Amino acid sequence: MKSSKSALVILTILFSSGLLFAQTDSVKCNSQIQFHLINGYSLSYLNLFNSTTGIRFKVDLGLNGASTNSERNQSNYNNGSTSDVQKNNEDGSSSSQSFNLVANYMWRSSITKDVHLYLGVGPLVSFNRYNYERNQHSIATAYYPASSSNYKNISTTLGLGIQGVIGFECVITEKISLLAEFNLNGTYSWDHWKNTSENQPTGISRTESTSDGNSWNYGLNNLKIGISYNF
Repeated sequence: MKSSKSALVILTILFSSGLLFAQTDSVKCNSQIQFHLINGYSLSYLNLFNSTTGIRFKVDLGLNGASTNSERNQSNYNNGSTSDVQKNNEDGSSSSQSFNLVANYMWRSSITKDVHLYLGVGPLVSFNRYNYERNQHSIATAYYPASSSNYKNISTTLGLGIQGVIGFECVITEKISLLAEFNLNGTYSWDHWKNTSENQPTGISRTESTSDGNSWNYGLNNLKIGISYNF
């Protein structure tokens, strides 16, 4: 009788240990590394506590740039006839960088065996920088002197707020899934602007101004497409 009780205790301990390790392995197999590469760049780590909830840490990156260059001939008229043609050249460039650091508490629900709906919400820290520059040059003529101008605008924004998430996951293999999601951001921001301009008709004149302010910002991004690796 005593040996039966001992055997029962040992079996109970082994069974409980087996359940514990099985649960631990299940949780470990529900972690993901996520990459969003279309309509925005993101890198995320998702740790699921169980089959329906978890926490995700995400970094969003945004990089944009553009440039223009144009030439035009300006005809000046005197008493109805062309008296002068002045050549003008203008070039401009702009660039922007954005960075978001986000922690989302996630909920996941299975629509089918291989398709899941997920929702998330959590705090957001954002940083944005925008730079714009324009240069204009006019060639001297018999009637008009040469002139040039330069304009620069730089703005930076630091924001704190909340990000909401709604998305779908489609399982392709045991390890690989496709992701598609929308992000809704709401932030309170501290803003700084700096403007500089230079003009050179005959001498050089330069002006510079700075300003600071605060703003509320709301935005829904385009549908972001990516992949995830499950481990």
